[in-house]
Amino acid sequence: LCTLCGRCCMGMGKYVKIKGSMGPNKYICVHELSNETVYATVEKPYRDDFDPDERDTPEEWCPFLSEGEGEETFVCVIHGTRPKFCRDFVCASMRIYTHDGVEAGKVSVKGSLVSKDDHLNTLWKDQINPIITGNDEAWKAKAVEVLEPEGYRIEVYD
Repeated sequence: LCTLCGRCCMGMGKYVKIKGSMGPNKYICVHELSNETVYATVEKPYRDDFDPDERDTPEEWCPFLSEGEGEETFVCVIHGTRPKFCRDFVCASMRIYTHDGVEAGKVSVKGSLVSKDDHLNTLWKDQINPIITGNDEAWKAKAVEVLEPEGYRIEVYD
């Protein structure tokens, strides 16, 4: 579940490199982490505004990350032709594992849980959802406090 926060792409500028152009809105790129060559096409809604040579975004950002229409939202202008590395990425601010290391759930940056574990879903609904506010640190600490005694292992990401 993408929240359009852009955080996953804001450090990819050092890995996603445009190597050349194949014509208007078409680029040859390399994703240096996966050593993947990508033939990227800028999607129609962004073609008039996208020029990799005249970006006004930070250099550490992926060259294809642009500000979205909503406040504090960001979009991938090549989403349909993005690298496999990016397609496989799952956004999470927290991952929750069972005592035997099996992933039981993922939590988005906005605090919503995706899980098929009934017990975890109940704990989340009853004890963690009510305290999710603008203070990320508080609800994340509460999640760990509630879930660890129930046998879950929590990984929290910044």
